[in-house]
Parts: sequence; C-alpha cells; structure tokens
Amino acid sequence: MNKRIIRKIIPGVFTVFFAVVLFLSGIASAEIKLGTIPRLGAEELQAMYAPLAEYLSSEIGEKVSIVVPKNFNAYKEAAKAGQFDIGFSNPLIYVEVKNSTDIEPLALSSEVQGGTRLRGIIIVRKDSGITKLQELRNKKISFMDKDSPAGYMFQMLLLSKAGLDIHNDFTILPFLKRHDKVVMSVVDKTADAGGIREDELEKMKDKTDLSQLRIIGYTDYFPNWPIFAGPKLKKATMEKVRAALLKLKPNDPQSIKILAPARLTGFVPVSDKEYDSMRSAAKIVGAQ
Repeated sequence: MNKRIIRKIIPGVFTVFFAVVLFLSGIASAEIKLGTIPRLGAEELQAMYAPLAEYLSSEIGEKVSIVVPKNFNAYKEAAKAGQFDIGFSNPLIYVEVKNSTDIEPLALSSEVQGGTRLRGIIIVRKDSGITKLQELRNKKISFMDKDSPAGYMFQMLLLSKAGLDIHNDFTILPFLKRHDKVVMSVVDKTADAGGIREDELEKMKDKTDLSQLRIIGYTDYFPNWPIFAGPKLKKATMEKVRAALLKLKPNDPQSIKILAPARLTGFVPVSDKEYDSMRSAAKIVGAQ
C-alpha cells in the first residue's frame, strides 16, 4: 500500500475511532434523572433520597441521580418538558403535569404516619366558639399554599361540600407556605381557622399548646404522592423502575432501611384513575 493511500486512510480511521469513543462515553455517562419537588432545601432532599437513588441504580443497572428544581413552577415546567425520566411529586402537581404530558404513574408512596393516603384538617381555637364548618362564614382562614393539596385544596372541597361559597363566604389570608406557620396563625389569633395536612398537627406538640386547638373538619382521604415515568423514559427501563419500587413493600425492614431518610415506608401499585378525586378538588379552586 503506498504512502499516499495510507495518508488518506489514517484520518478516516481516527475519525471513526473518536466517534466510537464519544458514543461509548455518552452511554457511560447517561443517567436516569429523578426529579422531586423542592419542598425542602436541595441539600436536605438530596440526602433524603440518596439511598433510594442508589437502590434504583443497582436494580435497573443505570445510574439514578436526584434533581431538585429551584421552585414548584420550575419543577412543573421541567416535568412537562420531559426533563425528568422519573418524577416524585404531590398529587396536585402530578395531575397538572398529566393533564398536558404523557406521564405514567409507577407506584404510590407510603409514609410513616399516613400510609398511602393523606387528608387535611381545619383547626380553630377552642375559645373561638366555632364548632362547625358553617360557622366559618365571614371568618379569616389561613392556608399553606395554593399548590398544597392537603394544606388548601382538600379543604376548599370540604368547605364547598359544607355549603359555603369558597369565593365569597370567608376571607383567605395570604398563604403562609408552611404548615407550622398556619398553626401558629390560629394560636395567635391572626386567623380564625387554618387548613393543614392532618399529620402536621402532631409535629407542633413541642412548639405550642395543642390543647388550645379544636379540629372542626376532616377532608376525604386522597392517594399519596406518586412516582411517575416521564414521557422520554424507555418502556423497558420504566418497567424495571416500577418493579424495583414495588419490591420496597410497606413495613418491610429492608425497605424501611432504604426509605427511612425519605420518611417513607414503601410503595404499592397505583393507577391514574385513583387521582380523579384530586382532579375534582383542583377543579373546585380553578387549578384544572
């Protein structure tokens, strides 16, 4: 083979070689992104979900990394754009994303206190004289956030079912963003009533005298947070993730070891239809 031909071949060989190297390095660096809503600080959430990410990585044979967007809106936009392979969110954000994006629920999370269901409550001070929901007419009520299922939306559905006009019969105070602040707004009489997630009340026992408070209403139970597959996740990988999650059964010691930092106990099967009640609550407040 003459030198002229060799000089022509060598650049082509190197081009192919580097293309293969880049392709293989791309495979090696590929990650499954698990997006979670930023309800806490990014570092805290990374620590909470790190054992779950490690477990999923070992089960499906691909690295799973945790992604925490800067706020709830950023999370929703990223989920709708398919920037997460897997998402973990509250029921409201799930149905909002599902409304416009082809996502699929994989498993329903079970928590330490509430299990696979959650509900909200409405609290008042005992010395307020308020004993039933209908007596909240012309009163001031505090809530966590407009995107909080059990800290706003479930209560709106409850109050509507109780015969109240949720747009005119009472005053909704500026959202306080945290359940503990809602409780304290009732304790210090800034608000006549407050809507919080049921299991958040017990967490306040060391911060205030809960004997001052009365629960005057319980919402219906709704399914807890789902883990869902994004629109770009391959079907085969999706089924591996689903199978891995469902191996983490509620109250199983090994599952609890993996999930304890995330304050979870396991996962159970779930279908999209189970969130129809969440859609009804969202419709009441104009979120759907």
